[in-house]
Amino acid sequence: MQNIAGFDFFSLTYDDKGNLTSTAELEALKQRAGTATDVIFLAHGFRNSVADATTLYTNYLTNFRAHFTRPECQALGTCNFAVAGVFWPSLAVPEKFAATQNGSGSTQSLDDDAPIIASLTQKLNDLKTAVPEAQPQIDQAIKLLPNIKDDGAAQNQFMQLLVSTIKDPKPDPTEGLDALRNLDGVTVIQKLSAPLILTSAPTDGDFDSGGTQSIASGFFSALGGVDFAINLTTWWMMKNRSGTVGANGVAQSVRAIAAVKPTLKVHLVGHSLGGRLMAACASSLAQDPIYHPASVTLLEAAFSHFGFSSNNGKGTPGFFRNVIDKQVCQGPLLATFSAQDSVVGTTYALASRLADDNVKAVGDVNDPFGGIGHNGAIMTKESVAAKLKQAGAPDGKAYQFQLGVVNCLDGSGGLIKDHGDITNPDVTYAFACSVVSTQSAVIGSTP
Repeated sequence: MQNIAGFDFFSLTYDDKGNLTSTAELEALKQRAGTATDVIFLAHGFRNSVADATTLYTNYLTNFRAHFTRPECQALGTCNFAVAGVFWPSLAVPEKFAATQNGSGSTQSLDDDAPIIASLTQKLNDLKTAVPEAQPQIDQAIKLLPNIKDDGAAQNQFMQLLVSTIKDPKPDPTEGLDALRNLDGVTVIQKLSAPLILTSAPTDGDFDSGGTQSIASGFFSALGGVDFAINLTTWWMMKNRSGTVGANGVAQSVRAIAAVKPTLKVHLVGHSLGGRLMAACASSLAQDPIYHPASVTLLEAAFSHFGFSSNNGKGTPGFFRNVIDKQVCQGPLLATFSAQDSVVGTTYALASRLADDNVKAVGDVNDPFGGIGHNGAIMTKESVAAKLKQAGAPDGKAYQFQLGVVNCLDGSGGLIKDHGDITNPDVTYAFACSVVSTQSAVIGSTP
């Protein structure tokens, strides 16, 4: 056990199948839960080291702790918190997708392929380390890189090898994997080589005046397309892994902690693919015997903006629809989003590019492949949208969250500046108000 920002902190480590590898820590947490009123489960997203994730948790908990002195958050001081930090084997995905650009942001010389190929090779080696079972395919893909720029056969073989590493027995049709699998390599790389145009938001606080931003893929060449293809492959592989860890591993740990005593309040918090992990956890908790966590907070979550919808417009319910149908969350269900989240926006825009849906700016609310961390919950009647409040705003009023819906909090315009900007005082204030609102709730679910 550690102590972070005054909270007893327990590290729960899971392997890629969701198996808990730190059973002693879980047993210690169960013992601690006997004296706790609230247990917070935190899940990181794209991280490639324990140190990275621990820093995220430290910053988040430090700013959460700072709200205890606010008049509207005084109830937090009466709580006895324990924290479970979830550590799962994820691989970092670049926020700006800039492996093919130089430090100034401008594109590399057309004749300067060697640094780009070296960067692509390193990405593939990192992927091979993270997913050892994919080593044979990735080794073959690396050998194709020197000739891939101008060789259509090499491009086709390269993409076949990459796609073969993605094991997803039940793909979400709103995530775009089918589009990738249905195209040959030449077409995929060509589609991913042109610049993307995404919706964006200004940083001056004017939430209502939108705009666009262009994201260059390499220097509009095949190598730029390969760069994005590797990022997409990494994304889908880690997406599948996060869902497995959440549904198979974290959900089981939550049930074990909840069984300690019926009055214990459990709060689920996840960032990026950790948001997908916690959504998968909540979906698993919806199965009999159902368990109702006190709150669920999804921070720039990396899954479809139709994830909670009953119908995405084509008759398909969202992947996590049962969380709504079963009313799993006893207290507030929060989902932050920001038009400045380039990671979620770019990845889903790439899916649109593969599906020939790039007639205008993509990744926004009208895109069939948009992400919840970029747009909020779309086509979900059980959702409400509001601006993310500034902590300590002049009105001095805490949030009044609705129950039974997704409370979508818009951080566009500078309150959530990028995909990783989720530990700041404004974001943690929303969570603090959510926890306060659960303190009068009656907990009595079967774990």
